[in-house]
Amino acid sequence: MTESTEDPELQVRPTGSMVTYGYPRDHLQKDLAIAAWLNASRVEILPDWTARPDPGPAQKICDDAGIVVHSVHACWGGVSPFAVRVDLGSTSSAIRFASLDAVKYCLDWAVKVGATHLVVHPGGLSDRSEQDARTSALLESLEVLADAVGDAEIRICVENMPPGVFPGHRMNDLRQIVDQMDRPQIGLALDTGHAHISSTIQMETLAAGCRLFTTHVHDNNGRNDAHLPPGRGTLNWEAWPEALNEIGYQGSIMLECIRFLREHPESLTDELRKRIQLMTGP
Repeated sequence: MTESTEDPELQVRPTGSMVTYGYPRDHLQKDLAIAAWLNASRVEILPDWTARPDPGPAQKICDDAGIVVHSVHACWGGVSPFAVRVDLGSTSSAIRFASLDAVKYCLDWAVKVGATHLVVHPGGLSDRSEQDARTSALLESLEVLADAVGDAEIRICVENMPPGVFPGHRMNDLRQIVDQMDRPQIGLALDTGHAHISSTIQMETLAAGCRLFTTHVHDNNGRNDAHLPPGRGTLNWEAWPEALNEIGYQGSIMLECIRFLREHPESLTDELRKRIQLMTGP
């Protein structure tokens, strides 16, 4: 868990950026160049799980670039290393057990690449009437994953989702689950874009509190999960650092808009860097 400092105004949070790996069109080197331009010191790797790429080359490329592999995004939905649909909150034992096998594969991959965080989705689109049953199922899944982590230097981070995921689209629900578990291996990941659609980034940040381990930072119009760079949508970025300071968050500000930045190099502006600096601190 994160701890508050004596003077939250002086907190400095590392800058990071997502990069992709193992896809037919290999963009890793270009993504790392963008990360360097952003003054990022760490990255989150999004592998093409369907291709099950070798983690070894990814680790070497990042090491050679002088950048830390902070996190890996685990498989989700139909994006899986096996022929299963990943849903850790499924009430079907067969689906849940298959999902756990897939996520454990991602966990092993993340350890091999040197990551300290693995971001997982709590589940997929579901019906509100299933929330209690799916909450119990998700709790069981996270207990299994906590046991799988054991004493390894990596933590499982459960990401808040857009509306329609029960539990998952509100951080309060995920916080209650993580608090009930009280396992050091399990924490939360705040996705700013999802938060903006479901609530506000300030409220969802405060709800995560000391359980917040990492972030996915991007912008949108409050309706569509567009993964835009901060400042291209309608999020209130100026107020967010206050919420981060209030909970004593000193983890990564991990940009999750690499595709847009790669396809729109004109968006790499001094204004973007200044906006990021406001989030990371002085």
